[in-house]
Amino acid sequence: LGYSSIKIGLPTELATETRYLDYYISYILAVQKKYGDGRILPLCIMTSNDTHEKTMQLLNVNNYFGMRKSQVTVVIQGQGVPALADNNAKFVLAEDNPSKLVTKPHGHGDIHSLLYKNQVAKKWKDKGIKWLCLFQDT
Repeated sequence: LGYSSIKIGLPTELATETRYLDYYISYILAVQKKYGDGRILPLCIMTSNDTHEKTMQLLNVNNYFGMRKSQVTVVIQGQGVPALADNNAKFVLAEDNPSKLVTKPHGHGDIHSLLYKNQVAKKWKDKGIKWLCLFQDT
């Protein structure tokens, strides 16, 4: 992509340069206003060790794009899985330490176990939330 920061910080288009995270939050807040009947709709963001700090900085600098801080839950993926160098499943080794494996985040499917492990799904269920919508940034 030629972009050196987090994907959720990319602009959705060039006219307004609205970032993906702002776009997602604006959409959730619009649905909340129109259909929420006074209820607050939550947002859970999955980050990795590589993206967590920048995601939190983006949220904080932009005052959570109008969402209440308490509406947003951020879950962090674990250490990840070994990175593969090729189709023969050769592991990628660290350049500075050839006895250390390079790891990558698990990917989008990790959100399901993180919602369970961090009790996000239980908290939402206890608040009466019956439906969940999952979307990914790329």
